[in-house]
Amino acid sequence: MPVIAICSGKGGVGKTTVAANLSVMLSKFGKTLVIDCDIALPNLHTFFGIEDPLVSLLDALRDVNYLEDSIYRIRAKNVGKLDVIPASTSVKALEEIDMEKLKEIIESLKHDYDFIILDVAAGLSKYAMIPMLSSDKICIVINPEKTAISDAHKVRKIADISDIAVRGIIVNRYKGEKKMIDYAEKAIGAETIGIIRESKLITECWKEGVPVTIKKPDSKVSKDFLLLAKKIVGSKVEVKPYGKLRYILGW
Repeated sequence: MPVIAICSGKGGVGKTTVAANLSVMLSKFGKTLVIDCDIALPNLHTFFGIEDPLVSLLDALRDVNYLEDSIYRIRAKNVGKLDVIPASTSVKALEEIDMEKLKEIIESLKHDYDFIILDVAAGLSKYAMIPMLSSDKICIVINPEKTAISDAHKVRKIADISDIAVRGIIVNRYKGEKKMIDYAEKAIGAETIGIIRESKLITECWKEGVPVTIKKPDSKVSKDFLLLAKKIVGSKVEVKPYGKLRYILGW
């Protein structure tokens, strides 16, 4: 059972979008849990329509007896067995927790799931490093632009120093920038395992509190997430960059 941390060097690249929608697609292949480990700026709950969770990861970190109550089952069409552990938006609760207990929590959950996805805080703070070190491997989310790639390179360097396995790069908000994918792979030193196109559907569905992969499962962007999920589970699928014309035409 792999524990996969979804990381980024730079904030705002769509890391939580990837974590939420990848989890939906992985649930088609096995029982999946996604945990919001970005405890300072949590957003995962908004993708699943969970308004200000009553019990959250922060409660479980404070007292493991709250763990079971912090797990929310997602029941919707086009979803397999999918659970979510959100984080709280309470600043006071944040002051009372011990992030070091996260690894213990993950270990206690491993036997219940086929896949565990960790939505990790951007950057390389303690709040990002602890989830990364609690995972079996990490995926680094980038946008096809140089600042995101540069920051992702720093994450790769720290991962190597910390002996954290890097599964690959996920390129989000792609608009056909083929040369940037080649540049990213060379700069970061990892293969591209997913290309997620820019799509207004993602924002429209998020505003409704539903991942695009649930609301619009037949859309092109949802198929991008399905291809990523297949790559994660080990299927022999080709992730091939395409140019701006194909993006514009929506192929």
